[in-house]
Amino acid sequence: MLSLIRTSPESTTNVELFNNLASDYISGGIQNKDSLLLFIQTTIQIAERINDKYGLATANYNLGKFNIGANSSYAEATPFLLESLSLFQELNDSSGISKCYMQLGLISYMMQYFEDAIKNFNLSVKYNKNPTSLYLMAISYSELNHFKESKKNFAVAIRDFEAQNSLSGLTQCYMYLGKNYEREGRLDSAFHYINLAIESQIKKEDIENLARPYALISGCYLKANDLKKAISYADTSYELSKRRKDEISAILSTETLSKAWERKGDYKKAHYYLKLYHTLKNENIQGNTKQKIAEMQSTFDFTKRINDQKLKYQLEIHRKNRIKNIMLASGLFILLLAGGLWNRLQFLRRSRTAIQKEKDISENLLLNILPENVANELKQKGYTDAREFDKATILFSDFKGFTAISEQMTATVLVDEIDTCFKAFDDIIDKYGLEKIKTIGDAYMAAGGLQVPETTQPCDVVKAGLEMQDFIIHRREKHKELGIPSFEMRVGIHTGPVIAGVVGIKKFQYDIWGDTVNTASRMESSGAVGQVNISESTYVLIKDDDDFSFESRGKIEAKGKGEMDMYFVSAIRI
Repeated sequence: MLSLIRTSPESTTNVELFNNLASDYISGGIQNKDSLLLFIQTTIQIAERINDKYGLATANYNLGKFNIGANSSYAEATPFLLESLSLFQELNDSSGISKCYMQLGLISYMMQYFEDAIKNFNLSVKYNKNPTSLYLMAISYSELNHFKESKKNFAVAIRDFEAQNSLSGLTQCYMYLGKNYEREGRLDSAFHYINLAIESQIKKEDIENLARPYALISGCYLKANDLKKAISYADTSYELSKRRKDEISAILSTETLSKAWERKGDYKKAHYYLKLYHTLKNENIQGNTKQKIAEMQSTFDFTKRINDQKLKYQLEIHRKNRIKNIMLASGLFILLLAGGLWNRLQFLRRSRTAIQKEKDISENLLLNILPENVANELKQKGYTDAREFDKATILFSDFKGFTAISEQMTATVLVDEIDTCFKAFDDIIDKYGLEKIKTIGDAYMAAGGLQVPETTQPCDVVKAGLEMQDFIIHRREKHKELGIPSFEMRVGIHTGPVIAGVVGIKKFQYDIWGDTVNTASRMESSGAVGQVNISESTYVLIKDDDDFSFESRGKIEAKGKGEMDMYFVSAIRI
């Protein structure tokens, strides 16, 4: 880049040249982020030294846009865009002002502040009526389910994109407009606009980017019950999305394929695509566990750094405004200053809210994977130590005849039924302060007594097991009245020493080991449908509890354990 300089480096001509080069590189795809960042920063320094305000405004705009596109760093982009906006306003440059508001609107949209996004896009259109801002405003209205306003803005954007002969802009408008009509159940209009999007892509000879419109139209064909076309378009979309690494299109297409094959009665394919859909969706939402923990850890450092940076830029803008307006009447000056401070306060509040939102998402994700004390240790040390617990109480549950019952259900119904049961179990163990360990197929495993300090007792685990049985029994009675297949369940509980810890580095999980775990599993397999079967060691710990009654089963043969004393436990109803 620097080899193109023909005159003195510190000249308005070269600042303009540098800004144009930076803009071209950002629009054409950034290859070397560090070099481009240094280049833009150098341009800013030159523009400041020669007092080239237009060049400085453009360079700050490029730096803001760079941070949005290259780093997805919205907090770092915002101060540069605000500085650029201030300079363009001083220069009364409506095109520059419009560009800044459009990028600020894009940041609000990406952070899901759709109302703020609409305000910024409106301001962008006010200063320069460009179709991109109209299109972005239309999809923001869509996210808020304001379809009437969305369609109105799409109509104007389409007209302007047609005038510019912009096939890329038309494709996006047609695609999202078709999606709006599909959400409203107006399939004829949905087909019309999504087909227009496909035609625009074909005119561009950009077949690789057909993954998204193909995924959307396959969903429309599924709603219209044209399964052949739904499968054909979804198959093509999925193959294209794999090549383009388009996760959203892959999720949409595999969901359609699962439902379409289920309707055709091919449950093997339906189940295959359903598993693939859930895998893709989970990866898209969560990413891999290691990455999410790194994001969570960096959030704390990022919060302070970016707030300091924003405050620095806001104070600098305020300082410049104060110097420019020092000769104005004191009343007007105080009014403007108060307005500036209020805007800065509001901006900082929104920024803190956004950062707190991201922090909460990361925190909740980690706590959904690990117990709180283990999660805290992992954040502090980067690893966790295994712990020994002398008196943990392990619960196992398992559905009787699961394979036979599952053959009477479609893949979707089967997964929904298991999901309903396991969600109910999750609520029950949360109620009693237990830890969910894992699920394996139709088996569910939880434990008490793993907290430090200990807050749960064997009786809490037994109460949870009884409530789980009650849920399954009542659900079976309802299903029987409706003639719907349903599950029966065995529950087994045993108390003893275990070792607990985190295993693996990718998609790791909290797990427990020891003979106690194996014995608890034998309590379940040696139990009976509708009963909670407990071992001698658990019985000794809870036998004096007035909430329970017991039925001694004597010595029962347990696989690999020999004969063991077992008891059925039930709740005493008052």
